[in-house]
Amino acid sequence: MAVKQDTLWFGYLNAGKKGSLVVRDSTLDTGTSTTIYLFNQKKGKILEYRRDIVEPKLRALTEKETAGAETLAEAFERARSGFVPRVARRPVSLPPARKKRREEEAPEVEIDDETPVPFNDDEEDEEGPEPVLDDADED
Repeated sequence: MAVKQDTLWFGYLNAGKKGSLVVRDSTLDTGTSTTIYLFNQKKGKILEYRRDIVEPKLRALTEKETAGAETLAEAFERARSGFVPRVARRPVSLPPARKKRREEEAPEVEIDDETPVPFNDDEEDEEGPEPVLDDADED
């Protein structure tokens, strides 16, 4: 899939020894306004950069550098073909949260503290428990 030329910006990232020719594709979205994707020729990859740090270090290509723009565009296309933006890697929706097993199994117990328990000490237990007899007691 060829990217339209008007969506690409070719430039140079002034970063000292790490400086490199770069390509910015305006169709690549990071999912946040604080970062941008740039193809870095030295690394041969599309990388995510913090916008506030990298934008002041970008400049347009000089006439000398423009001569190699076609090679830069080809390298960008190779890197772009296997690139998956971070936004596309996010799950569309999360599955519903499951209850913990203990919460599912715990029975609900209702305690009614306001209902009095009847107590009647007038009634006596007439029979009571049966006595246990030994063999000696039977005679």
